[in-house]
Amino acid sequence: MDKKRKAPRETGMASGSCEKRKKSASSSSPPTMPDPSAAQGAIEITVDGVVIKGYHIFRRRPLLGLRMKVVPEPDNPMDKDALVVVMPPLDSIPTADHDVVTDTKRSTTVRHIAGKWIGRLPAGLSTILRRMKAEGEVAELTCVATGEPRQSFAPWPMPGQKGGGAVIPCKLHVQVTDRERAIAALKSAFESDLGPEKAALVIV
Repeated sequence: MDKKRKAPRETGMASGSCEKRKKSASSSSPPTMPDPSAAQGAIEITVDGVVIKGYHIFRRRPLLGLRMKVVPEPDNPMDKDALVVVMPPLDSIPTADHDVVTDTKRSTTVRHIAGKWIGRLPAGLSTILRRMKAEGEVAELTCVATGEPRQSFAPWPMPGQKGGGAVIPCKLHVQVTDRERAIAALKSAFESDLGPEKAALVIV
């Protein structure tokens, strides 16, 4: 198990040299991760314009560009279809990214949040994806953060409204069994099951 590194002091020469060596998530290149869709027979579609919710609860900023798992949340009493976004374990992340700082305010690095929950997908979208997975249309879900945490924005519920609050913009990658059928099913479900937020979702 990796030992936590002590935070450098804020005064003295040692602190200055250490801070120069410390990486920043905003200045580093996106990590190079294996693409699950490269597996033989895998078919992947992307849903852009998605957001990760729950930042005000978890307060973890993921590394931009890093593929994260999207898995069912066990024992959620409020939403049986809840899907959580989880950072990959440390040994699945390129070594060069382990000490990248993702949150300067909290001095959080990738190694601090590896394997931990980042947030949840929006409830309506989770219900659609769980249903398609149960029907055999969806095989695996991953997502990539595309922006820093920010207050929710239209057409998603606004801050102060039910479902509004801090969000992390992301792209959702969906492995499916049949591309055309899955796209048709997603478009139909977005139209019938979602509210104004459906206008933000783009399937590519």
